[in-house]
Amino acid sequence: MKQVATFGAVLGPLLLWAGSALGQQADGGAAPAAGNSDHVNVVGHLGIGYLGRRTVLIAGPGTGVADPTPVDAPVLGVRYWLNPMLGIDAGLGLSFTSGSVTPPGGDEVDKVGSTVFILHAGVPLSLASSQHFSFQVVPEINVGMASATQELDPAPDNELSGFHLDIGARAGAEIHFGFIDVPQLSLQGGVGLSFAYDSVSASNAAGTDPDEESSDSTTTFGTSLAGNPWDIFTGNISALYYF
Repeated sequence: MKQVATFGAVLGPLLLWAGSALGQQADGGAAPAAGNSDHVNVVGHLGIGYLGRRTVLIAGPGTGVADPTPVDAPVLGVRYWLNPMLGIDAGLGLSFTSGSVTPPGGDEVDKVGSTVFILHAGVPLSLASSQHFSFQVVPEINVGMASATQELDPAPDNELSGFHLDIGARAGAEIHFGFIDVPQLSLQGGVGLSFAYDSVSASNAAGTDPDEESSDSTTTFGTSLAGNPWDIFTGNISALYYF
């Protein structure tokens, strides 16, 4: 009985203290943290945003495959974390251009417009996270197609096309803005390694023989920052907002 009385004497004040603490928390409207990082707290939530700028090469009007034209299509998409480690990325990039030009004293001439589609898929892996930071490796694939028509009246039109495929992985960080009380917003960036294949073709580059199609293809393997240093702020930075 003495042991029971002693246990009751200790347990009673503890329960009173716990009840008082819970009551204060309820009055304050605060909820306990769901995880030890902003990343853990967005698991099971859908993120929507900008997944980076992608480029597809297309044969140039007049120059054909000798001097292809790069066409950009920013990719918009979603990210969903299945668990704290594994997620899914999916995105689509579109670009449609058209126009016309009227020289002095001349007739209006249509510009060579283009249509570009880019499909993006990735499997982000969060290897470590703490507070507002998540270190990630993202295996990904991008497939892009571009087309355009150069009118050569009375000659047959010159059909221009381009195709892009890259497979690789990026390593970097996703930074959540929990430090300013907006943990749903994040920026992510990184560098990576990828295999890329590009091809362009023109059906009538010379404007005289539509049966002599010209084509050119290039295969590259290297880092994702093989161009200018500022590419990290265009093609390798993305932004998401989780709902």
